[in-house]
Amino acid sequence: MFGKSKLRPGNFVFVVKRDEISNYVIIGKIISDSDKVFRIRGTFLKPVGLLERIRSGRAQGKPIEAMNNPQPDNCIFFIIDRLDTGNFEDIIDPKIDKVIPINENRYFVLDGWIKESFSELFGNYFSSATDEEKSEARTVLIKKMNSLMSQELKEHVYAVARSSRIL
Repeated sequence: MFGKSKLRPGNFVFVVKRDEISNYVIIGKIISDSDKVFRIRGTFLKPVGLLERIRSGRAQGKPIEAMNNPQPDNCIFFIIDRLDTGNFEDIIDPKIDKVIPINENRYFVLDGWIKESFSELFGNYFSSATDEEKSEARTVLIKKMNSLMSQELKEHVYAVARSSRIL
């Protein structure tokens, strides 16, 4: 497990919180620490698309595991469908919430995924009712992927598109 030494102001974190419905994630930067709690500034991610798929019985296996135990390594299953996102700045207590240090590159890939609306684009593809809709959603997704400036984000999105059999 990661040492607490990586949990200090200026470092990036992946935080798992629980609300009345499910787990959700916060990605952000530690702004300050005081009395063994951290002030985090970043983005919250609630997987509304995945929750709908689980409720309807269309999700099983790894996506459900990711919902029950989100980690930086499995969060793609958490964020590959529609998300509720927003700014986050609040206190996190590592005794209550799971706080995992992540490197800057991982943070920027996850943040880019959100800011570039890839959750929505992948969700549109997966929820297409007809072949025509699916083809149109695929074209929009590929156009967006080709326009990315960040090589790391581009490689990540292409890998997910290939493993999802979109490409």
